[in-house]
Amino acid sequence: MEELRGHHGTWLIEDETVRIRFGSGRKVPTLFRALGGCTVPLAAVREVDFDRGTRKHGWRLRLHLLEGADPYEPLGAPGRDAPTPLMLTGPHDKELLAEYFSEQISTSSRYARELSSTTPDPREVAKGLVARPPLQVRTAEGSASFDGTRVRLQWDGWLASTTKEREKSRDYRLSEIESAQWYPPVDITEGHLRIVLRGVTIPEATTLDNDFFTLASHGPKGSEESLLMAATLNAHVASEEGREEAAALPAGADDGSEAIFDKIRELGRLHAEGLLTDEEFGAKKAQLLDRL
Repeated sequence: MEELRGHHGTWLIEDETVRIRFGSGRKVPTLFRALGGCTVPLAAVREVDFDRGTRKHGWRLRLHLLEGADPYEPLGAPGRDAPTPLMLTGPHDKELLAEYFSEQISTSSRYARELSSTTPDPREVAKGLVARPPLQVRTAEGSASFDGTRVRLQWDGWLASTTKEREKSRDYRLSEIESAQWYPPVDITEGHLRIVLRGVTIPEATTLDNDFFTLASHGPKGSEESLLMAATLNAHVASEEGREEAAALPAGADDGSEAIFDKIRELGRLHAEGLLTDEEFGAKKAQLLDRL
């Protein structure tokens, strides 16, 4: 097991995954503390970006995943990068170890993709990078909570407008949510979390004070927690859509037979090259044939 410690967490390369664990100290970004940790399948890693940095800023290691697998990537205000648990930074004197680690991830992920009979479902990968319900976040305007089936926005904070205070709260079912958006605070402008419903268009003239689909944050307090909420909602919405699509397929439309035969052919190649013994090849082949 390879291990790399950075400023705010530790990454471990296991047989099929990169396991990420974050610290709990005060200097650890709020998003990381709220998330605690996550797991990335090696086969879902599309690219590894490593920057040696400088003596002052140190190195940076960033994972890029298959399309649709990173729930943080589409979030953030235009022109700004949203925080992400898929980036690790560390001191300059550990750059050689970090570079070696990045090469190990790159090699292991490529090997995992070559041996895997199926491509990881990006929607399931995304669920492994977000919080598990129930999840609740608080901001200066109130709170947002998600129990796995519905979201509640509640406006009872000092930033809440009179209009929102009178409304008190609103609930939205996961099945009626199209997506969640997140915007960080910029200068003196409040950031906010917005729930986008299917088929519902919000007039451009609507302000946050009168927008019952939003929860505003002021300054850093509650901002990154709101990002985690948005990413969690989007991952669960995508996963629910995937289940609906699978349920709509005709019986036997995709039984995975071709993928299994591809895997058997790959095992045959490894056996021919002497990387698998006769016993190992026979056992693994029998396991795959049992799935047909």
